[in-house]
Amino acid sequence: MLENAILVTGAGRRIGFHIAKRLHQDGQQVVAHYRTHTAEIQALSDLGITTVQADLADTDSILTFIDDLKTKVSSFRALIHNASSFEPTAVSLQQAAEQYDVFYTIHMKAPYLINQALQSMLKGKEDMPADIINITDINVENPTPRFDIYGTTKAGLHNMTLVLAKKYAPNIKVNAIAPGPVLFTDQHSDQVRQQMLDETLLAKEGGAEPVYLAITSLLNNPFITGASIPVDGGRRLSKR
Repeated sequence: MLENAILVTGAGRRIGFHIAKRLHQDGQQVVAHYRTHTAEIQALSDLGITTVQADLADTDSILTFIDDLKTKVSSFRALIHNASSFEPTAVSLQQAAEQYDVFYTIHMKAPYLINQALQSMLKGKEDMPADIINITDINVENPTPRFDIYGTTKAGLHNMTLVLAKKYAPNIKVNAIAPGPVLFTDQHSDQVRQQMLDETLLAKEGGAEPVYLAITSLLNNPFITGASIPVDGGRRLSKR
């Protein structure tokens, strides 16, 4: 069984994949969660990283995932909740209701249940507490109306960061990282990309590495809890 492992949810692509790979490169024992098997998950598996499948939009799957983790890991150094669902709110009320269930379950219920179930397995070293790190979004601070369901459920994850920092102290630190425009997608048109860059004080796409650097800064600092670190090039200050 793995000891002192770091769980990364949503490791099948983009930021989650980068986080899992970089943690492994830095010598950490990593457990990479994914919903759909991707080439990136295969790459992580080929590196010797333990990969575990689960649909975090489904409560029964979350509970099965937790049981599965307990058969593979004896203790955790950190839990990194990166799994996310992102899309604008549907016009149809029925579709919006379905979105709310999915976003709430992935962004809030899954992290909460995983934290509660694995709390006793989170172990720090000497004067260094264990860690829970939530990947939220700058929409928490400056919401975009078109993404109101996404933003409000990420805001719920932010609030969970605060309350669990109180609840789990002093043995576990709980913090958040709020990314901004770190990785564009193929769905971003040139016009949208330029608008986002115009609204970003540092005027560039950040990439996934700054998110990883923020994670390592939290893992290595024994005296930060209940904090949210924006990794957005300043976009939260100026985006419309």
